[in-house]
Amino acid sequence: MDGLSGLVTAQVIFSKDAGDYYTTPQATEVLTGSCLCGANHFTLPGPMGKVTACHCSQCRKTSGHFSASFDAAETDLEWSRKSIQVRRAAGGSLRGFCPTCGSSLYFRAPDGIFSVEAGAIDNPTGGHLASHIFTSEKGDYYTLTDGLPQFLGWD
Repeated sequence: MDGLSGLVTAQVIFSKDAGDYYTTPQATEVLTGSCLCGANHFTLPGPMGKVTACHCSQCRKTSGHFSASFDAAETDLEWSRKSIQVRRAAGGSLRGFCPTCGSSLYFRAPDGIFSVEAGAIDNPTGGHLASHIFTSEKGDYYTLTDGLPQFLGWD
């Protein structure tokens, strides 16, 4: 939604299914990732490390809330199944997603920085939510109460 919604978050559901980067990171040497339908499957070295929650309007519209991602070297991803469609977003960034199920898989900033969507990782990540960016664009229906650093734009 654009602008003020007047909505309020009533409850959080399925919190036991949240990534370990929100609560207690569990170390892992190899991260495995996939999309919802299984058309995409990849591995990359772990642990995930620092996870950033982006609240910009693009991430909110892509994910329905905010997007949690972590920086990685694109060359570290080893694809065993790959069916990717890429969409150019405002500002020149590229978003990679599955054309069958719509799962968001990665983001490439115009300057080349590459991030993997944390939600695409299937196993324990060893990551930790470290900060929130673009909080100036966050939805009015939730508040950030985790005490992590918040930045109005890029951190």
